[in-house]
Amino acid sequence: MHFLSEVMKKTVIDLDGNKIGKFKDFIVSIKRSYPIVEAMSIQTSRKEYVTIPWKNVDHINGEIRLNVKFEDIEEYKIKKTDIRLVDEVIDKQVVDVEGKKIRRINDLQLSATNGNYHLIGVDISVKGILRRLGIEKIAKGLGINLQEDYIAWKDVDILESDVSRLKLKVPEYNLKKLHPADIAEIVDQLNINDSITILNSLDEEVAADAIEEISPERQVSLFEEMESERAADILDEMSPDDAADLIGDLSDDRAQELLELMDPEEAKDVEKLLKYPEDTAGGIMTTEFVTVPDEFTANQTLSELRRMAREVESIYYIYVLSKSKELVGVISIRDLLLADPERKITEFMHRDIISVDVMEEEHDVAKKIAKYNLIAVPVVKDENKIKGVVTVDDAIDIVLPTAWKKRVPRMFGQ
Repeated sequence: MHFLSEVMKKTVIDLDGNKIGKFKDFIVSIKRSYPIVEAMSIQTSRKEYVTIPWKNVDHINGEIRLNVKFEDIEEYKIKKTDIRLVDEVIDKQVVDVEGKKIRRINDLQLSATNGNYHLIGVDISVKGILRRLGIEKIAKGLGINLQEDYIAWKDVDILESDVSRLKLKVPEYNLKKLHPADIAEIVDQLNINDSITILNSLDEEVAADAIEEISPERQVSLFEEMESERAADILDEMSPDDAADLIGDLSDDRAQELLELMDPEEAKDVEKLLKYPEDTAGGIMTTEFVTVPDEFTANQTLSELRRMAREVESIYYIYVLSKSKELVGVISIRDLLLADPERKITEFMHRDIISVDVMEEEHDVAKKIAKYNLIAVPVVKDENKIKGVVTVDDAIDIVLPTAWKKRVPRMFGQ
């Protein structure tokens, strides 16, 4: 096995024994699973760059020997499917799905087979960077245990967000298996273009879940740059309160553009939430909740719950409304499961409802959720009409500093 770092800066000698320059780069075609080196770039003593076809390379040991005179070299023409290993791969980043983080490519593994060099893997270890710096032996002499860490090239895909600045990642199907919080962490470490490329490789629902885990500042940067139709599709899949928070932070023109592209029903929910100040119950509530009329039986309520479960991501309580649409009771899922199917829900619903006003300050809402150990609290307005619910997750977001939020396990949903 060879490493690219072992070839770098080697002297190149032609058939006549003349030193014609120094090695600068290998050119490989990415059409193969394990690309073959197609050509070699050198820098001559006149500081000129020459691209030599691999067929003109005789062998590589302490130096690089050619089987042709310098003046007889017919330069290799770079193709669209070619990449330069030193310029375009070394020091670039790989999304390490197993480690759930970004890793830097410190060296490249090459295999010499039948006179050809194949690119077989990327070295992401500290050992790789020490090898490039020429101090690997010094580290060994000091008794430092250097671990090897490679990713096979077949497990690496090229992320073509910017052809001139290739990034690398493992296959998309592995990325989709990650928890949204892990995807968010990876996206947070990439530049905006590559973050958008990662998000575009996911379906809208997974992308929406991941974006909800990203910091508000990063969300804004992504949605200001993302293609408009795609951004609107992802917003449709986000919970209304998270979508409203995001749209509220965008520029006015961008926010209006995305609202017009969103599903009309989803956009309507978001626009309702945008009318409330951010630091109030209305500003942090979600409009996804389940209500049933007070004449329902337990069995009818179960049927309604099954229907609504397809539309509402998380169900904590079932809220009971009077004929005039006032909130008159609340039922837990446990209450419902234990009730006689034919029993009227008014016979076992809780009538002492803990609720908050739509304009109540958010910290007071969080305190009320904590005081009564609630999973969610209904938000009401004008004659006890329910407008939304604030969940305990939203309360945690209010109380905890941003750095602590990621340390708290998600209690509900994903």
